[in-house]
This record gives sequence, structure tokens and C-alpha cells, in this order.
Amino acid sequence: MIRALAHPARMAIIDALSSGDELTATECAELTGLSPSATAYHLKFLERYGFAEPAPARSDGRERPWRAASRGTSLDLDTSTPAGAEATITVGLAFLDSSRAVAEEFIATEREEPEEWRNVAALGNADLWLTPDESRRVTAALTAVLEPYRNRTLADRPDGTRRVRVTNMLSPHRRRDPA
Repeated sequence: MIRALAHPARMAIIDALSSGDELTATECAELTGLSPSATAYHLKFLERYGFAEPAPARSDGRERPWRAASRGTSLDLDTSTPAGAEATITVGLAFLDSSRAVAEEFIATEREEPEEWRNVAALGNADLWLTPDESRRVTAALTAVLEPYRNRTLADRPDGTRRVRVTNMLSPHRRRDPA
């Protein structure tokens, strides 16, 4: 699974398919800058690890679109080995960079947005004192809030919708010596 996420082109493909759109290798290639054949290789690699799956053929039957195997990315990587810990750092930071880039782009251009989309970006944080079990319950509750909006296809998206990135992040502060 880590190898599936370790390539920037695969991360871009996962991000594009997470929109709910069904895209061909050629359409994904436009996003990654790779050739369609190289992109097809990455799509098959992502399929092997459960990130992408073939979608039904388009009306002409010649194009083979792909879709996300599931919406949203939640990672539970093994940090018990040095290689696993390093991979967790690499994948985690790439995930944060991607989400930060989406937010930065919107914040920088928000004044150019239609009125109804201005002031919808939400920035906030809360430092809480939680046990590990409470931390898991908070994460589950935040995930449950998003569930009704997951897996919308093009056919069932309400008018006026657009892709919105919601990032749940529960990060314990680094443990400090109480003394």
C-alpha cells in the first residue's frame, strides 16, 4: 500500500479520482504529465492496492474509465519498522502538502469567487486534552459527519455543488517531559 502512495503521479491520480469523476488513462495523463500508457500502468498498480477500480465502459465502449475504489483517504500505516516509519512520514507529509495546496489556492483567490462561495473556507483548531480512546472517538465522530456526503456520483450531485476538500486531522502534541 505504501508503494502505491509513494509516487507523485499516483497521488495525483488518487486525488483526481477522489472527486467522484470517472476518468480514462488519457484524462489522468493530462493531470499527471505522463503518457497515457504510463498512467495506465499506475492505474493498474492502484487497482492492485484497492485505490482504483475499472468503471463501466462509456457509451461508445472503446474508452475504459476508472474510478476511486472508495472516497476519501484514511491511512493507517505501520510504523513498527524504520522503513514503515519513514514511509509514514513521507506519505503523511505528501497528504498534508496536497490539502494545504488546495486551501492556499482558495484563500489566495477567494475574492474572485462568486458571492455564495466567499467565506465558506473554515480554518480552525482546538487543543483538547484527550485520552487515546477519546481521540479515536473524536476521529470516528468527525468521519461520521462526512459520511452522508461521500460517494455522490455526477448523477446525484445537487445543483450548485462543487468539490470541497475537508481535512480531518487529529494530531497529538509531541510528548514533553512533565518535569
